[in-house]
Amino acid sequence: MKDNSIESKLRSAVSHAAPDALDDILSACDHEKGKVIYMEKKRTSPLRGFAAVAAVLVLLIAGAFVFKSLGGASNTLAAVVSLDVNPSIELNVDKNENVLSARGLNADGKTVLGDMQLEGSKLDVAVNAIIGSMLQNGYLDDMANSILLSVSGVDGYNAEALRSQLASDVNKQLKNCAVLSQDVSSADSETLKLAEKYDITVGKAELIRQIVKADPRHSFDELSELSINELNLLADGKSLGSIDSTGKASSKAYIGSDAALDIALSHAKLGKNDVRNIEVELDYEYGSMVYEVEFESGAVEYEYDINAADGDIVWYEKDSGGRIEQGGSAVDGNDAVGKEKATQTALKHAGLSSSQVTELEVKLDRDGGRLVYEIEFRVSGCEYEYEINASNGSIIKSEKELDD
Repeated sequence: MKDNSIESKLRSAVSHAAPDALDDILSACDHEKGKVIYMEKKRTSPLRGFAAVAAVLVLLIAGAFVFKSLGGASNTLAAVVSLDVNPSIELNVDKNENVLSARGLNADGKTVLGDMQLEGSKLDVAVNAIIGSMLQNGYLDDMANSILLSVSGVDGYNAEALRSQLASDVNKQLKNCAVLSQDVSSADSETLKLAEKYDITVGKAELIRQIVKADPRHSFDELSELSINELNLLADGKSLGSIDSTGKASSKAYIGSDAALDIALSHAKLGKNDVRNIEVELDYEYGSMVYEVEFESGAVEYEYDINAADGDIVWYEKDSGGRIEQGGSAVDGNDAVGKEKATQTALKHAGLSSSQVTELEVKLDRDGGRLVYEIEFRVSGCEYEYEINASNGSIIKSEKELDD
């Protein structure tokens, strides 16, 4: 006879998601009225164990065992909860923490929600199911382990209490993850406009604004496409205002600072004992995560940008007392304009010829991940400064001021 018990269905679901964790799941769960209740239990692999449990939640919510608050929902919006990893998902909830609606704000968010019908379920069950789907679909793992929870209250609803509870619940379930959380009830108009312009959650917009505020070298535009784990890595050691942070963002997808330093030293034909003032920092340049490596040897200063994923030397500069040597894949691959054309572009914009100017200086450099020509010259008591995009020749910046 076919076994249609709930335990049989759990075994069937979990056998596909995580066969090794079957006994662990059945001992950690209790089922009643279609709900799954978590109990504290040590696991050797927290992410894998929770992924399997959450897989059951996804099945229950998507199938015939979904628990709905029949008659318990007020249908009045009390708070908006958003979850960001790379998928972005937004949940509207009532004062009883029942889900009124759920929507994916980007393609990945829609993939995570799939066929789940979360309306009417309790918020904690819905959040667990969403996280489980993120794990199943590979958006959240040991290589990228950061998640952002943001809560916005409506008409005085205590969003901070809900934020604190959600962050605590997620931290308990995902012990090896990094959890960022914030109350965005008082988000200003600029944050709201940026969220709408870039089609991201208000929470992600606020996180990016805090990172840019702490490190003005970055722009909102360049960071808007990054995942929460990448943003969390950039935020390391920086003040993020009222954003609460627990755990550490994973950098397992990258080669590591020691390997980046070794690559730079090898290129410079130097050993660790030959250099001083070593600095290595993970950053975002040229549209990818890079290790910025700096050191000195004698009177020579070295700077490198090493691709964090594959170790490619994206850019380097060797400064020997003002004599500059530059190179790298970004310089070789993206300088479509050339020094002469960039100089002529600046002079033409200033309405001058090369014979009219003095102290002309042209330098290939980087600015916000772009390769640019920095051009300076003087004429008739005025100083001119230009930045020309090395890829397409466009003028990024032009300044004219009295030469004092």
